[in-house]
Amino acid sequence: MKLHRLILTNYRGIAHREIEFPDHGVVVVCGANEIGKSSMIEALDLLLESRDRSTKKEVKQVKPTHSDVGSEVSAEISCGPYRFIYRKRFHKKCETELTIITPCREQLTGDEAHERVRAMLAETVDSDLWHAQRVLQSASTAAVDLSGCDALSRALDVAAGDSGGLCGTEPLLIERIDTEYARYFTPTGRPTGPWAAAITRLADAEAAVAECAAAVAEVDDRVARHAVLTEQVAGFSQRRIAAGPRVAAAREAADRIAELTAQQREAQLVAAAAAATSAAATAAHTGRLQLLAEIDARAGAVAETEAQADQAASAHASARAEAEACDATLQRATQVLADLQCRGGGGGGGGGGGGGGGGGGGGG
Repeated sequence: MKLHRLILTNYRGIAHREIEFPDHGVVVVCGANEIGKSSMIEALDLLLESRDRSTKKEVKQVKPTHSDVGSEVSAEISCGPYRFIYRKRFHKKCETELTIITPCREQLTGDEAHERVRAMLAETVDSDLWHAQRVLQSASTAAVDLSGCDALSRALDVAAGDSGGLCGTEPLLIERIDTEYARYFTPTGRPTGPWAAAITRLADAEAAVAECAAAVAEVDDRVARHAVLTEQVAGFSQRRIAAGPRVAAAREAADRIAELTAQQREAQLVAAAAAATSAAATAAHTGRLQLLAEIDARAGAVAETEAQADQAASAHASARAEAEACDATLQRATQVLADLQCRGGGGGGGGGGGGGGGGGGGGG
């Protein structure tokens, strides 16, 4: 069987996709994960094996979730003498169409078309070999049993027999394949022998590659970092050169500030000394003012005392003058008295009178 064209419309998340296959060579369909690569093979299986009205899970799950439309699959296929175009729509307005191009052109629809395709495939295709040739991502990785594929066995036996004559006792090619398979896999499909050793070497090599890749990445990172730092150093150097005059000015300003700071400290010391001197002078001035006040007070007292002394001297002078006057008077009186006494000695009566007069003068 040969596939010439495959078209999907509204299939799962695929709105429309068409692939044409060349008559010779290998076609590789590549794309991101979950983009619908495996869906192409799945759609071909549904087209060939399921009826358009099927309610099987495999058919239901391909219906698109974003719109209420039917999924369509169309293919152009050659098998044996037949070449035909086969199309089905599932889920909504189900239909099946078959157009046989060769050997005779025919147009069939519905179940009749489905059965005709099944008959042509059964006639021309080894279904076991058809399924065995495919390895799907979701399928088991266990070895495929090809013992029931007679066409493959015959073809391989003929191909193996081309290298020399057969004696009739050689094992079938399938048995030889099983023997060769057993060299590399256990009955449960696990690697063994050279294949297991190769896997181990591959793992070691991948680990070494990862380590080397990490080292290379680290080197690349450091190279990139070096380039960045080199660029930064160049930029800083330019900025440093440009900042030279400002640095010099800043240093000069710093020196000037240091000088002014020293002058300020000296001025503060001088101011402190002046403040101390001012305080001492103020205290001395206050003391002198107090002394002046005391002197003024004492001068007033002295003046008052002098005035009193002057008054006393004046009074003393007056008293003395009076005393001298009294003394003079006393002397005169004494003299008078003496005179009187002398006179009294001459007559006794008279003397008595004179004595009385002297007494009166003394009283004055």
